[in-house]
Amino acid sequence: MDWETHLILSGKLLKTCDLPTGGCIYSLLPAIDIEPLAFHRQYAHVLANQPLILDAVLEIYGMKAFKKRNFSALKQKTDEKLAILKRRQEKIEKSNASRIEKRLARDRTYFYRRVAETAGRFVNKELNMASKILGKEVEDVSTDLTTAAVSLVSHTYFDMFNNPVSVFYPYAPNYAAHWSFWEEIDYLDFKERFYDDENIEVFKKNMRDSSVWITEVDPTYERDETIRKRIKKKMGEPYNPYGIIKAMIERLGDLALGISYEAVDRALRDFLSYLGCKEIIHSDRERLFLLNVEREIKRLIFERYGKRG
Repeated sequence: MDWETHLILSGKLLKTCDLPTGGCIYSLLPAIDIEPLAFHRQYAHVLANQPLILDAVLEIYGMKAFKKRNFSALKQKTDEKLAILKRRQEKIEKSNASRIEKRLARDRTYFYRRVAETAGRFVNKELNMASKILGKEVEDVSTDLTTAAVSLVSHTYFDMFNNPVSVFYPYAPNYAAHWSFWEEIDYLDFKERFYDDENIEVFKKNMRDSSVWITEVDPTYERDETIRKRIKKKMGEPYNPYGIIKAMIERLGDLALGISYEAVDRALRDFLSYLGCKEIIHSDRERLFLLNVEREIKRLIFERYGKRG
């Protein structure tokens, strides 16, 4: 998905969890790995790297200079912190630290630098454009960790419609994508024309206005009676943000062909632990909701790019 589409999908998703839509900006962050090009869709999209991104972005977006949209002052502040990180990195690189510790130091510096470099563009161009579709409230950027995490993970989750994504490294190298759906459409035609203005604008508006975001799930799709009862008790309530995160990661695992359960479970547990979530999370209702969203996206794509006859 293009950046504005990610903002819109994330904004709508956050609203279903009763979270501030001003967190939609975090859905842009996996795109920071476009530099260097060799990292693109391989680095900031990886779930194990995303806590470092969240650490950096919540610090930077929480600065007074960011809140005042004073990006020259923000650069001065972030340059000071970046110099500290580089000195720490150099010290670790010259030490007897393990390869993992050295990689962590490099990654912390890299993600901080890229978040700082992209802050102005993300706000002045992308967020400004999204506000015309979602409303001005998206410009009030939230610095809540859970909100940021839902938005960040949504990028990789929605990317599966366009490209295979690497999510579970280093636990598994498998790529996730809507493989079987691509067999139902003219994939090359889809890739070629989806981002043409007349096509992507229609898609964004259709997804913004879709009833899928407010339509309650049908618990009868769940065969287990205990789970059905649990879903029914929650009907009408906002979706659990941790449940949404869990369901998105599980769906990424479902669509990563040949991946082990253990790899998906490890990545999921590590990420929820980073968020401070210690309770057992039931994501059955959230999973049904996401499947409905996926069907809606597939329907809109198939209408224009589906194979005929």
